[in-house]
Order: sequence, then C-alpha cells, then structure tokens
Amino acid sequence: MFVSNLPGSLQGAWGNAPFLQVNSPKIGILGQNTPAQDVLGRMSENLMDAQQQTSLRDRVELKFSGVLDTEYSALSEVPTETLKCFAGLLDAYARFNSMTEHALTEYRDQLTAFDQTIQEYQDMLDGKAALPEDMTTEQVQAMLDLVKETRAQFLQDGGKEVNRRLAFSNSYADDRLFNHVASAVLGESFENAGKGADFWRIDPNAEDIYGEIDRALGAVDSLTQTCRQGLGAIATELKRRGYDDSDFMHYYSQWYQSEKPQLLCSDMNALVERTLADLREKSLAISEGIDD
Repeated sequence: MFVSNLPGSLQGAWGNAPFLQVNSPKIGILGQNTPAQDVLGRMSENLMDAQQQTSLRDRVELKFSGVLDTEYSALSEVPTETLKCFAGLLDAYARFNSMTEHALTEYRDQLTAFDQTIQEYQDMLDGKAALPEDMTTEQVQAMLDLVKETRAQFLQDGGKEVNRRLAFSNSYADDRLFNHVASAVLGESFENAGKGADFWRIDPNAEDIYGEIDRALGAVDSLTQTCRQGLGAIATELKRRGYDDSDFMHYYSQWYQSEKPQLLCSDMNALVERTLADLREKSLAISEGIDD
C-alpha cells in the first residue's frame, strides 16, 4: 500500500528502488446506501467528523436518560425496542472506532516504509548494496538525510493526529451510556473504561514507537471487540424472540469491509499525502543535482 517504485520522472535516478507512496481512496462497497433503519442509525448516518460524533453521544444520552437509570440483571429483561437501540449505539461506536484503528495502522505502515527506505540507503553507503544507476554517493547521502528528516517530522505530526483519534476512543470507552449498554448486554462494563487519558495516548518520542502503536491498537481493538460481542449477543437474543435482525444488525461488518473507515479518516490521509508530496518534490531536486 505504501511502498512502490518511483514515478516516471525519477526512474533514472533511483531505478527500481522501493519508495513511499499512498494509494488513492476508493469508493466503499456500501457507496451512499448504508442501511439506516433504527433511530441511532439515522442519527449516525452522516456523522463524518469528531464534532458530530460528540453530538451523537450527547443526543443519545439525552434521549435515553431514562434507560440509564434502569438496571437489567439479564439480557432477556431488556425490552425489544431498547435492544434495537442498543444495537444501533454499539454499531455506531464500532464504526467510529474503526477510524482510530485506521489512523494507527496508517501511521505504523508509513513509519515502517520510512525505516525500510532508510535502511536501503544506508546499505548502499555501507557497501552492502549497489548504488542505483546514475546516482552518486553524494545523492544517496542526501536522500538518506532527507528521508530521515521527513520521518522525524511525520513521527510528530502523525502522532498528534493519532492521539486526536485516540482521545475519541477514550471518550467512547468512558461513556456512561456505552458502559450501561455493555453491562446490560454482556454482564459487565468495558474492561478498559476509566483507564485515563495516558492509556489512550501514544508517545511519539518513545524509544519503541512500534510498541506504543501496538499497545494503542490493542486498546482500540478491545473496544471494537466489546461492540461486536454486544451486537452478537443482541442478535442471538432477538432471534430467540423471533425477530429478523437483517434490518438493523451487522452494519458494522459491512462498513469495516468497505473503504469507509479509510475515506473518513481524512486528516491522517491528508497528512500522509502532504508528507509524501513534499518528499517527492525534494527528491526530484536531489536527482537533478539541485541544492536547496
């Protein structure tokens, strides 16, 4: 996804050496026709940014304030219409959380691409690999310095965007209504609720940045899995009551398999595209022997 050959104008300098690249977004399989049968589906359908996501949570908590005061000792006690609304809430949170996952994986993948490219140029300078045709040692050194500089900037800028997304996953994890739903459906609150802001952050300056990313991905995945388990439990209970779940369940599985999480994580996508465009422009100057 992120490593490819240099485009035509730079082939002479770099030959077939791998280079950083981001793919163009694609339209997801759901297109513009995502199902929205229940009230929460309708409310969440067009929520594209963080402000709207926060608005959804506030509106839902207000609408279901009475539900928050009702404790259920078993899933069988929850009224059918309430279960459908619970399903809509879990579905929406799973969708939004998938955007955090995308931001983290894109951040990790681009850093990996930088590190691979840095290693390749270093191997050339160390005599472990041949220089590309028509490329001097000075140009290889200049490229190595440029990629290291670009990686350092992306490490910080990407870390800020990832932490912005993680802050929303933190808000979902600590959300009173979400934990009430989890307790009613699964018998217990979300395991990572109340862990605090530091738990839902990465440190771009950490010695092991990949360890930081993996830890955060684990936290994000635990939230997604709680949503999916809750949806599964609700589906089972509604089937037991004789209801067909096709009208309001399993939107998340379709959403996740489409390109929508990637398309909607626009800030991270834009950052990657700006970073790589700037890198390509500076690389071209090096290939032409131009000193900036």
